[in-house]
Amino acid sequence: MKIKIENNDSIFFTDKEDPASFSLSNQFAEHLEFTLVKDKNTASGADAYFALSLAVRDRMVRNWLRTQKVYHDKDVKRVYYLSLEYLMGRILGNALINLDYYNECGVILNRDGYNLNEIMEQELDMGLGNGGLGRLASCYLDSMATLQLPAFGYGIRYEYGIFEQDIENGYQVERADNWLRNGNPWDLMRRSLTYKYSFMEKLKHIIKETENLALSGLTLKMFWQLHTMFQYPDIKVRLLII
Repeated sequence: MKIKIENNDSIFFTDKEDPASFSLSNQFAEHLEFTLVKDKNTASGADAYFALSLAVRDRMVRNWLRTQKVYHDKDVKRVYYLSLEYLMGRILGNALINLDYYNECGVILNRDGYNLNEIMEQELDMGLGNGGLGRLASCYLDSMATLQLPAFGYGIRYEYGIFEQDIENGYQVERADNWLRNGNPWDLMRRSLTYKYSFMEKLKHIIKETENLALSGLTLKMFWQLHTMFQYPDIKVRLLII
């Protein structure tokens, strides 16, 4: 039974529920079955990674919304950090440690025949940078979170990373880094937000993609929001990807 919390003035949909009453195990199972439409015979390790990430993200988002409400009510000054690159690393492991869910998730996965370390290896590094500047930008966000500053990072949501490289017959071979090929459970598409980008020349074709519309020299790009966390579970920093 979920614990009811009386708060009739709240703007949030879930404030009548005690977050401790939500079972992470149930949320993991529900995302496997209802979001990914998989059963025990068809679910793969990649599905388990995606479902676990979504279950953890649900709890992060709850805290994030309430943190933003406090910032709004107190009319705080905010830091806006712009960078063309971010080397964020893999989010799931960091989130499990920061939220203190690491051991609990290990037990949940073991019960269903999965290994947590193997599941975390399913996550691809985000292709949002290619060098030291991208790592430095992520460190800045981490530092601002540690200092509990109300800060936001803005960057570009690259469809492809710089490249993947292999050695074939003694030669280096580069391939496109399609890091979004399986989707990204940490993304949130803000469908109501679009931004116009003007071009010097008129486009002669229409780019047919789910997140892009190009018409008459103007590109309307959906606004993506990437939820991650650093030191604190109340989500002090977010990375917004356009």
